[in-house]
This record gives sequence, C-alpha cells and structure tokens, in this order.
Amino acid sequence: MTSLLLLILAHVLGDFPFQSGQVLEQKGGNRRGGYLKHGLIHLLLLIVLTHPFFSGQLLLLWVLIPLFHVLLDLGKNLILSTKKHLFLPAFSLDQFLHLILIFILWQWFRLEACPSILDFYSSLLTPAGKELTEQIFMGFNLDHFLLAAIVYLYTLLGGSVLVRGVLDLKYLTLPESQAGGEETRQAGRYIGILERAIILTLVMAGAFTSIAFILAAKSVARYKELEKKDFAEYYIVGTLLSTLIAIVGGLVLYYFFSVIR
Repeated sequence: MTSLLLLILAHVLGDFPFQSGQVLEQKGGNRRGGYLKHGLIHLLLLIVLTHPFFSGQLLLLWVLIPLFHVLLDLGKNLILSTKKHLFLPAFSLDQFLHLILIFILWQWFRLEACPSILDFYSSLLTPAGKELTEQIFMGFNLDHFLLAAIVYLYTLLGGSVLVRGVLDLKYLTLPESQAGGEETRQAGRYIGILERAIILTLVMAGAFTSIAFILAAKSVARYKELEKKDFAEYYIVGTLLSTLIAIVGGLVLYYFFSVIR
C-alpha cells in the first residue's frame, strides 16, 4: 500500500505545486517543451519518493508512468484546444484516468523495499540518533501520513482549479467593474486554499459546528459587496463549492483512516 500511495503522491505533487504557470501555458499551446518538462518533473518526483523500492520493475514504472501521463495530458489539451467549455469535465476525467493508470500499473508490479537502500539510510544514524528517531516516530503510521498529504493537496490545490473553473463559467462571470484584477483573483485563490485547509482539518477533528464560524467570518469581510446581486451569486457559489470540496476531502480521509490500519 505504501508504494501505491507514494506513486500517487508523486503524481499530485507533479500536477499541482510543481507544475509552473509557464509549463501549463506551453502545454496549452501544445508545445513539446512543456510536455517534456512536465514529464521530467514527474520522473524526478517518482525517483525521489519511490527509490527505497528500487528494482528492475520500478525502473520500468519510472518510464511508463511519465510516458502515459504525458500522452493523457496531450489528449486532454488537444480536446480543449477546440472545446474550451469542456474544461471541468476534461480536468476531472484527466485526474481520474491518471489515478486509474497508476493503480493498474502498480498492481502489475511487485514493489518491495530494497534492504540495501534501507540499510544505507539506517547507517547514517548514530545509536543516539536511532533512539531519538524511534521515540519521535513511535506509533507513526506512514500510510496515514501519505494519504493525508494526497487528500490535502487535492483538496487545497485541485480544489482551486475546480472552483476557478466553475466561477469562470459564462453565466457566473462578473462584470469587469466587479471582477477586480489579477491580484484580486490571486488573493481570492489563497483565501480559498486557507479556507479549505481549515475546514478539512475541522472535519477531521469532528468540529463540524466550527465550520459555520469560518463561513460567517468570510461573509462579514464581504458584507458591502454582497449587496450586489451578481457578486452575491458569484460569492455564494464559490464559497459553497469550496466548502463542499473540503468537507468531502475530510470525509474521505476519515473513512480511509478507519480502513487502513
């Protein structure tokens, strides 16, 4: 299970925090350089995260996963080049297919921790270091940590893409006088990320009633602007969708934590 979660984490990191705007723009223009950079980033992340499972089979996975990833992205962008209105279903289907692909490839290969690599890392610690490490990580569940990292990244960063895609729909677009500039959009993005991080954490803690406080505090800051009908609809849709994504992420974590021991 750990090897699968590491493969998925490498994918999520490569598609969100480690994918720059420049690479996205190059891929959107179907330039080979963008796809090459994207594939190399995924390869490097796979190497860094999964090298403790090193084997001939893992070497093959390092080739196949970035290759198929780039091919899927190419297909998605070819469709969006003529049908931009399909961005939301294309993005969702693309992520689903990436995860299915990783699962299919993972189950075909038997990945086991490489003893020589583990011994090398263990040799870097002195007896005192080993004792301290054991005390710090006593009871630590690596699979839970990896799963939490994946869900948080999808909820915070993938959620931003989904929320922006919905708010950019034709019937929700604000007039230029109300939309604000790029700085305003970026500020809204970071507020949304922070909002989802807090709500997801509250759901994991079982503090559902505290979510109302977060939404109320956000509404107070926008009180005057909510008097405008267009902005109120835009704000409510964005806030409710962001909250829904965070709650779903929290429930997914809660369920899998109870399944994965």
